[in-house]
Amino acid sequence: MLLISLVCILLLYRAVVRWLRKPAPFKPGTAFEVNDDYEITPEVELLQGAGYEVISGKLKVPLAFEVDQEIMHSRLFIDYVARLDGEYYLVKTARSRWKFEWTGSGVRDALLPYLLIYPNCAGVLYIDTDQREIKQIHFIPEEDE
Repeated sequence: MLLISLVCILLLYRAVVRWLRKPAPFKPGTAFEVNDDYEITPEVELLQGAGYEVISGKLKVPLAFEVDQEIMHSRLFIDYVARLDGEYYLVKTARSRWKFEWTGSGVRDALLPYLLIYPNCAGVLYIDTDQREIKQIHFIPEEDE
């Protein structure tokens, strides 16, 4: 009986810790302005066909870095923001001039900045209209051992 109680307490503790680490829901308008001016493209049709609702068109995220007291500017582009079952996803589309490498380091280099800037989004959708596929990418922090 004591062993069963300890196992239940341990499982409850792990569930609470995971719940506390889960980020708050991501909602457009709180982290960025929504751009509801977008065209119906093959990407939008692919998203809608998969059950996603397109919330926003292309967004430009301005970035600034200070390097040795010099300000450097850059930006990230998000092609769309989509929603499915109350969860929001940033959308990147495949480009012929931007070769995506499907390895751990390739995904990290290409998509981690988006997941770090918007940690409360459910993930990134990578759309390849040539292949007619949508890949869902989620950032899963590894547990410390």
